[in-house]
Amino acid sequence: ERLAADPKLLKLGGESRDATVLFCDVRGFTGISERLDAQGLTRLLNRFLTPMTEIIQAERGTIDKYIGDCIMAFWNAPLDDPAHATHACRAALAMRERLGPLNVALELEAKAEGHPHNPLRIGIGINSGEVVVGNMGSAQRLSYSVLGDNVNLASRLEGQSKTYGVGTVIGDNTRRRVADFACLELDLIRVEGKAEAVRIHVLLGMRDLAETAAFRELAVRHGEMLNAYRAREWGALRTKLLAPSAPIR
Repeated sequence: ERLAADPKLLKLGGESRDATVLFCDVRGFTGISERLDAQGLTRLLNRFLTPMTEIIQAERGTIDKYIGDCIMAFWNAPLDDPAHATHACRAALAMRERLGPLNVALELEAKAEGHPHNPLRIGIGINSGEVVVGNMGSAQRLSYSVLGDNVNLASRLEGQSKTYGVGTVIGDNTRRRVADFACLELDLIRVEGKAEAVRIHVLLGMRDLAETAAFRELAVRHGEMLNAYRAREWGALRTKLLAPSAPIR
């Protein structure tokens, strides 16, 4: 609508803007694609991308692009969204929740067609901060996208979700903006392309989970475990890791 009202906006160029960027990737997709023909792979991608896209757009996100099985999205552009970090984290949690029913449906279809079912698993990375947003590309072809160090970090964090065995990794900038969400610090790491270490967190749920007694207990013990780890107190670390705890729901 903005372009229709002012076609001059359709030109190369960008602006600095505070935004939140999300990357979502299917785990083990290469192996899945090897077992499917082109039509089957296309159907599977469409079945996955459609509900994930609906969730992102329902939370006011903008789909940047699909890179095979990867989704790149961002918030607070082109329309203003002061709560962009919150909406991105809500989208990530909803995407993971939606994956359960989707896998059930895909398993039933696989059984009906007589072939094995490989459940879809995803990793998500989220980061917030200043980016360059606008029409990128060439004089012949352009697209509305985001660029910058904070975009690259969001992509790196998605990869770290596999390293740490968790569903969603968020950067410290995002964590500070969703202080009421249920998150635990994962580590202080140096990711590829950055000179300084960055603090990363796992996103587990929203405020209702953060306010439960079980999560508060876990958060305290998790902090003690991290302190023991960083102090190289391996005996105390092992005790904290192996001690039983109430389930987090």
